Amino acid sequence: MHANVGELRADLLERVGQGQHLVLYGPRGSGKSRLVTQLHGRFLRASVPCAIAPSTSCLDDITRAMEAAYPKVNTELVNRRTARYRLWSAADRRRCVLLLDHLTDVNTAMIGFLRRLRGGVAGVLFVVDVDVERERMHMRKRARSLALSVRMPSTSTLRLRSLLHVKCAEHGFSLESEAEHQLLRTARGRPGWIVQCTTLMADARYWHDGHLYPTLLCTDTEIALRQGELQLLAPKTWTPEAGRVWSSPLTDYDEDRFWKNTRPAPPRKPY
Repeated sequence: MHANVGELRADLLERVGQGQHLVLYGPRGSGKSRLVTQLHGRFLRASVPCAIAPSTSCLDDITRAMEAAYPKVNTELVNRRTARYRLWSAADRRRCVLLLDHLTDVNTAMIGFLRRLRGGVAGVLFVVDVDVERERMHMRKRARSLALSVRMPSTSTLRLRSLLHVKCAEHGFSLESEAEHQLLRTARGRPGWIVQCTTLMADARYWHDGHLYPTLLCTDTEIALRQGELQLLAPKTWTPEAGRVWSSPLTDYDEDRFWKNTRPAPPRKPY
């Protein structure tokens, strides 16, 4: 366990820079992507070939990241297998670092190619979003075939409060103590959550007579972090008196069709 992000960053710079493969996991909004951006900048300043995959779900995402790390390697006029061989040869001559953000799937082809990158050929950092126990168990099951796992440390409440005050000052907000306490409690050590929350806070629908509706804001912040878009948030015509009744892609479905397509469980065969 690392005490803070600075300690983790120094450890990752050393270990991934030496060619190790590691899995960085933590909840959404905990600052993993920001840390990846910082690592990317540090490696580039040290003249180490390095690239980020914004999202990773297939072998071609890894291939495109290696193409960004080795832009002089010609991969345009050949098939993807030949392209990966050329990129592997370049990495074998000069080690690179791959920062694979938002890893959502791991298949056999990915595992086979990543094994060829071990032994110092390329340092790889896999970044996985883990919010609930089910996601953590799934990550551990898949990570055994990838690398050792490292948890993203939580940010202290003191730092979160300081960040919240800075962001509120930028937008000209003034929070009541109860609302501030609820936001910090819901953030659970995630600075990215605070940034997303204060971004949404600029919308007038979360305010009424100068008072913030923190519960609605916290709910929409979680939705925005998980969906990556804001299409689930309240429409412009929403008012506090209407309650949370707007349509949502998560709840808009044909109920009759849903039950019609649901097959009953087959009867058990007698012993």
